[in-house]
Amino acid sequence: MKLSVLHISTARQAHDLLSGLGCYSAGADLMAVKAVCLVIRVSGLLPQAANILKQEMLSKGGEVAVPSGALRMEAGRVDCIVMGTLTQYARLVDILIQQPFELSDLAKRLQLFAGLTAARPARNWLGPGTGVAVGGLVDCDLRPSGVHDHAANAVALAWNLLEQRSDFLVVTGSDHSMVQDVAQRLVGTAACPVTAWVPYSRPIMLAPSMPVIAQQGYGLPETDGAVLALCTDAGATDFIEELQLAGVGTDRLFVTTILHHGPSDTMSRDLVPAGLPRLDAVLVRHKDIAMLSSSMKASALTRLVDRGVSVFITDAPRHVGELLLAIREDPWNSSPMRA
Repeated sequence: MKLSVLHISTARQAHDLLSGLGCYSAGADLMAVKAVCLVIRVSGLLPQAANILKQEMLSKGGEVAVPSGALRMEAGRVDCIVMGTLTQYARLVDILIQQPFELSDLAKRLQLFAGLTAARPARNWLGPGTGVAVGGLVDCDLRPSGVHDHAANAVALAWNLLEQRSDFLVVTGSDHSMVQDVAQRLVGTAACPVTAWVPYSRPIMLAPSMPVIAQQGYGLPETDGAVLALCTDAGATDFIEELQLAGVGTDRLFVTTILHHGPSDTMSRDLVPAGLPRLDAVLVRHKDIAMLSSSMKASALTRLVDRGVSVFITDAPRHVGELLLAIREDPWNSSPMRA
């Protein structure tokens, strides 16, 4: 007899795991939403709302941690921690949507979080059969001395990244016109998905079939294709809500963040700054993790994969690919993503 602890981040992972056991598909559908426990911190609740929330979640079989002052109605606005399965959250939302004390607004947020946790985005832009995908980051701001045609140099860098087995390319830089020019050249020649990203700028649409990177506060993409929503701590939930209201469904929304590591950071801190229950893609620059040992880098990537990340964007695709391969072959790892 052998026991293994499973880290299940989404209902899709749970469904795949249950199907792998040989369960009926209908049974896997019913059980998958019970296999994912979602823990959410809710800040700034009225004490009346906190008490109603606790009572309703308890009646569904879940739990809510409420400060004692709120239970005695002696506190102002309070923070609570809600714990439950996706099934319990679905039942909770149906009740809260009719309640006073701002609970109907909370119900909409909980519904968004549960919806993000329940589904994974379709990756048809990468082609069939792709597991964890690694994208090459083409930096147009790299200007080697003696090189006069910087656009041609960026294209050459892209070919080098493809030789390192990049599954797709992300062209970036500070010059909007140059980034778009280089990306358009690669769309027709690279024979792989290409997207473009200029930090703190409007989304760049290259072709209907190509993914688009969107940033908070810089406009919404007008596309029917995949959208990589670059999220930060501030306003991530509002940004996702805005995208969904604009018609970007969960099936084509990739929650994306940038992994930073500075000298004062430790890898034991939270690696998901977006504050959302799902993380699909991460941008990892070599300079941000260069000072880490190989084991620490593998540990960081392991935790990200355990969170559900299936798309990595990096300027060192070969190195990240080798680390991901080592993670998948780790016999001590019991994550359903890699088991």
